[in-house]
Amino acid sequence: MKKKVLLTTLASCTLITFLVVNLRNSNSTNPISLDKTTLKFQKQNNTKKTLEEKALYNEKRNLQEYYKQVNPNTQSISKAEKKQELKQAQGANVKLLTNLTAKVPQAAYVNRGPSNFGGRTRALVIDRSDASGNTMIAGGVSGGVFRTTNGGATWTKVSANDEIHNVTSIVQDPRAGFEDTWYYATGEALGNSAVNGAWFYGDGIWQSTNGGITWSQIPSTDSAHEGGFNSRFDLISKLAVHPTTGHLYAAVIGEIRRFDGTSWTTELSDGLSTTAQVTDIVITNNGRIYAGFSGYHSASREGVWTSATGIGSWSRINDNGVDPADFTPFGRVVLALAPSDQDLLYVLFENGNTADCSTDTQEADLWRWDQGTTTFTDYSSVLPSEGCDTDGNPSDAGNNPFSVQNGYDLVVSVKPDNANFVIIGGTNVYKKENITDSGSRFTRIGGYISNTSYGKYANHHPDIHALVFNPSNVNTNVLLTGTDGGIHRTDDITAATVAWTSLNNSYQTFQFYHVNIDPLDTSDGVIGGSQDNGTTYGGTSFSLANLTSHFDYFSGDGGACAISRDNACVPFFFSSQSGSIYKDCPSFSEITPDSSPGSKFVTYFHLDPDNNNALYYAARGNLFRTTDATNVTPSTWTNLGSPTGFGSTNRNSDGSPVNSEEWFEVFSTTRSTYNASTSYLLMGGDFGHILRINDPQNVTDLSTAVDITPNGATTTWPSIVTGLAIHPSNPDIVLATYSNYGITNIFLTTNATDVSPTWTPVESNLSLHSIRSAAITEVGGQTLYFVGTARGLYSSTDPTVVTDAWVREAPTEIGYAVVSSLAYRPSDSHLLIGTHGNGMFEATVSDVLSIDDVNDISDEIALFPNPATTTINVGVPAAKNDLKYAIINVSGKLITKGTTENNQINVSYLTAGIYFIQLDIDGKTGVKKFVIQNN
Repeated sequence: MKKKVLLTTLASCTLITFLVVNLRNSNSTNPISLDKTTLKFQKQNNTKKTLEEKALYNEKRNLQEYYKQVNPNTQSISKAEKKQELKQAQGANVKLLTNLTAKVPQAAYVNRGPSNFGGRTRALVIDRSDASGNTMIAGGVSGGVFRTTNGGATWTKVSANDEIHNVTSIVQDPRAGFEDTWYYATGEALGNSAVNGAWFYGDGIWQSTNGGITWSQIPSTDSAHEGGFNSRFDLISKLAVHPTTGHLYAAVIGEIRRFDGTSWTTELSDGLSTTAQVTDIVITNNGRIYAGFSGYHSASREGVWTSATGIGSWSRINDNGVDPADFTPFGRVVLALAPSDQDLLYVLFENGNTADCSTDTQEADLWRWDQGTTTFTDYSSVLPSEGCDTDGNPSDAGNNPFSVQNGYDLVVSVKPDNANFVIIGGTNVYKKENITDSGSRFTRIGGYISNTSYGKYANHHPDIHALVFNPSNVNTNVLLTGTDGGIHRTDDITAATVAWTSLNNSYQTFQFYHVNIDPLDTSDGVIGGSQDNGTTYGGTSFSLANLTSHFDYFSGDGGACAISRDNACVPFFFSSQSGSIYKDCPSFSEITPDSSPGSKFVTYFHLDPDNNNALYYAARGNLFRTTDATNVTPSTWTNLGSPTGFGSTNRNSDGSPVNSEEWFEVFSTTRSTYNASTSYLLMGGDFGHILRINDPQNVTDLSTAVDITPNGATTTWPSIVTGLAIHPSNPDIVLATYSNYGITNIFLTTNATDVSPTWTPVESNLSLHSIRSAAITEVGGQTLYFVGTARGLYSSTDPTVVTDAWVREAPTEIGYAVVSSLAYRPSDSHLLIGTHGNGMFEATVSDVLSIDDVNDISDEIALFPNPATTTINVGVPAAKNDLKYAIINVSGKLITKGTTENNQINVSYLTAGIYFIQLDIDGKTGVKKFVIQNN
């Protein structure tokens, strides 16, 4: 029986601490059931991070993505290059099956979730025109915009798959008769796991006039019109609509701007062309506007400003020289009005301190402004502080006292019917039912379970970004949260113990770093390591209810992961940030090599997919190996050392190398049963080099490593190898990919086993793309090449074609999501696709015969009725029953396979549209088009 492992959830800015309560174990291979035992939590390590250590931790996460994109020739990321990449993606051919004129492999895609977990959510709004509160619109930072009309029972993605996904703010026009007008903003000025340096650039503001169902960009916010990185509309933290004029206000980077429907006016500015000044904005029901400026750069703007109309006449209300006791913020400032008394404004801001329970030091301060009396009251003394651990050591500053991750997790909200009932969010979420009661503090109601544990609060997730009450005041006890774990709801915020319900039902916004597929071809098991959501696994083979549901298995920032069939207990291998690697059977254990110098932020290891005894671990520039993966311990690895030019030297604080020593980024091994004479391991680094290790299970050191780096590859830092795909049946064919802009990013060789392989650049129409992953599939003797990019998934039957070699796959499923990881199982041609923001998908690659094939009998097949509604009758040349068939839609997606009954096919479940039926009859194939019409 497979049992749940509880590992205490890792704070995004804290050290790894965990406890295994129940171990997954089994004596059977398939299926495996889950024992959902009641879990207990305990903290084992209270080591506290300094502010500098936390900043470095977040920086490493950000730089993980940043350096995958930096142009090594300019050491920067050009906005022009990103724009050109999008334009090239929009011009690529899309794989469709509207006319079957070529015998080529086709991929049919299914969603693999997770449909029951959500990703980072910074924007959530309840539709004020739906008093029930069931209509909501939410935004994932790299997942897009989603809409629900049934209270989160299901969600539908409403932003286009071919648009920017990094949603940071959503707002509805509050005026009567205008509630169908909505806006969403893009661009994140504080760190993100898909960040471009310190900032995650967006593409302006988008508008809907039909209740959030469809969206179009406001042309004047297209950041291209200002050029480079100087566009304020690249980075937008908040939107608000004036309740009487309908003017749209945007809190862009360093400015507050107002849009009257025609043109933009700058209302407040920090006066700098580019700055890290983060802004916020709220508007009262009578039109008074408050704006918050962070304290990062401009002393002339930091703090809180107000204007009675929002058109000029702004004045600062803090640190204004009148009351010297008023505050000066160190960092980000967020605002919230009390709905029941809009003279009251709550101001929560980062104060620059390092949280410390032993000295009751908070990372933020909380003040309240009363517009009626024009005075501030300081409520910082009642912010949460839950005491130190029982052993007298301080709690970890990432969890207690109030921690805000350098201002990234920072939000305040007020109960609609009680101006003194305040909710705040940082790493955790807290409430205080009477802010004026100085005898009690805010109490924890979500995030991590307690100040002494990084286990998750039941049905909730840490890192809080949105706290939302229903604006119609139907039930003022209902609160919704947007976190790094998606969307959750409580029906009673006043309860002594607040209970939460997950609303992550098809709210597919997971950010995967790595994914892997069960090597057993009868299994639908999958596993993935994700940003801040650890490791999850899915599949009915592992007792999940369906193909899209996942099990929350391991915490922290997930990295590489794998499923092994080398032992009857079916080991899982998984990892967390900065180098830790684990396995869970025959018994759970951490297996990080004892002498490992550590890893990059996203840990990378490689379990040979066809020889699961062999496991390879990337320790910066060192390679560790075991040939007994199931039983390996930290002390039983073999350290193969570093090849020439590679090393374990620490990097500078910005992630750059201290010297020219290279670190490993990706591995790949030849497919099929291991052969000491022909099997090899490929290793790619972050200086662009590719090495081949022959007979990797038996080599004693890396002195025999062969440098097979392509001629023409860039070998200055950073030039990061992201994909090394070896052909499943021909080890001489290898596809290699690089992620950085400004260099040649895709190479192909057909003599990889030679001493000096010959490589051909095969970028073709992806020359401007950042390439993140690679795979080579084979079906029916035909090869199909795949590359995952920063703008979706592409395939090619012949990458050497100079023009338009690559075709975009799954436009309606994957769209333009970052395809971070690909894992292929040759035995049944299944390809698993991991995206950073859109979850995972699985493709079945099949040999679709064409109507020009010599065995084609399409003209001899009749379908009737056509159009059809519920049933199609099949007429064939000879009396045949129980014909095998496949139904394919016009996008080339396989809908279903089956066998006819009395030459009939049930099609009642199909929606209206055009489809194809492929029939197999005595070794021959026919394809016919048919139409489904509504009853």
